[in-house]
Amino acid sequence: MNDDLNSPTEKLKLLLLDDEPDILKSLTRVLRYDYDVVSFTCGQEALDHLADNDVSIIISDMRMPEMDGAEFLTKAKVIKPDSIRFLLTGYSDIESTIRAVNGGGIQTYLAKPWDNESLKQTLSQASELFQLRLQKQALTEELQQKNQQLSEWNNVLEDKVKQRTAALQESNKKLEALLANRTRTFKDILAALSAIIQHATGQPHKQNDRIAEYTKLIAIRMALSEAQVTQCYLSALLHEIGLIERSDTHNVRHNTARSDGTQIRWAPPANAEVGAIIIGQIKRFAPLVDIIRHQDENFDGTGSPDHLAGDAIPIGARIIRVVKNYEFFVSSEQNSGRLKPSSARAFLSQNAGGLYDPDVVKHFIDVLKHDVEQSNVDLCVGLDELKIGAVLKQDVYHPNGQMMLSAGQEITSAMLSRLKQIEASVSVPIAVYI
Repeated sequence: MNDDLNSPTEKLKLLLLDDEPDILKSLTRVLRYDYDVVSFTCGQEALDHLADNDVSIIISDMRMPEMDGAEFLTKAKVIKPDSIRFLLTGYSDIESTIRAVNGGGIQTYLAKPWDNESLKQTLSQASELFQLRLQKQALTEELQQKNQQLSEWNNVLEDKVKQRTAALQESNKKLEALLANRTRTFKDILAALSAIIQHATGQPHKQNDRIAEYTKLIAIRMALSEAQVTQCYLSALLHEIGLIERSDTHNVRHNTARSDGTQIRWAPPANAEVGAIIIGQIKRFAPLVDIIRHQDENFDGTGSPDHLAGDAIPIGARIIRVVKNYEFFVSSEQNSGRLKPSSARAFLSQNAGGLYDPDVVKHFIDVLKHDVEQSNVDLCVGLDELKIGAVLKQDVYHPNGQMMLSAGQEITSAMLSRLKQIEASVSVPIAVYI
């Protein structure tokens, strides 16, 4: 056996690809002592580097604007077929992962956010596997020139590679099981918190879920990062958690405002400071604290608790402010002065730049017009917008609490006429979800 195989080896070359510079910096800090790290934010630049340089290990993010991880790893496999490839993803996307496995030949996927020690262990095993592959190649070349003894050594090395591969596969199974368990636990925690909030506020669970879904759709339409979209969604699910400390949640007196002579009833404050304190106790929810704390700020700086204005207000808080106010205006059972959806949209637009972020209002109205149907989120419409043939997604109630129509029914001309008569007699808009 060559002495070179027993001599100290240089650091393996490791290539990182992610469109978020902060992610690249974090990974580089963790791995630079054990690997010769080079990083890129552009997939094509990374491919150009692979064409001219040896790279042992490749780690690529999945979601990137110009070239996703599956496409990049497929091209990288052609250029550097012997490299060990990993897919970095924040939330498991089965179709994308399958594409990466089939086309890019990935070893496994790494979860965002990652655990530094688990990441090092996985890459250490991958490094061993890569080194063993190199040793196997060297021994195979020597087999052509040497005797049967070298053949036996190669068989031993083959066994060792199989053992290392089996160990790596077993480690991957354990990591996948751990990730699945953490995901289930996380969902259970969210469900429990959501149930507590619903009990404290008296609001139906569909309303809170709808606020969260609208918030996510706006964040996506505003092209926020995947991490920001997730933070906005989770914050919206938990935005009323501060109300679990209040014993008078259902009896809070609503403030009033006027727009063109119309009285607008406001939702009770979300007890946001308390909510932020509660959420701050959960380390994983740390990015949500500021969003929840500042959900009642006004865009012009007249809100609470800190009178922040404009972009100083977290973007998630600005989105939640618009969505939760709209939901309260059009459908809250606690609002005796409900508005028609068209009137609520007009109020949001009239107060853009004052109470609300104009960008958020614009994107929210676009979401209501274009994105809700495709996302399957329930859409509240007024009788002036309800069309014959629409199918109800929720039961329709009389303002006195009596159910008039059940979910699943198709609106007929007679139904619509009767609903309009009832609405005119009670002077309260009837909320219909389709």
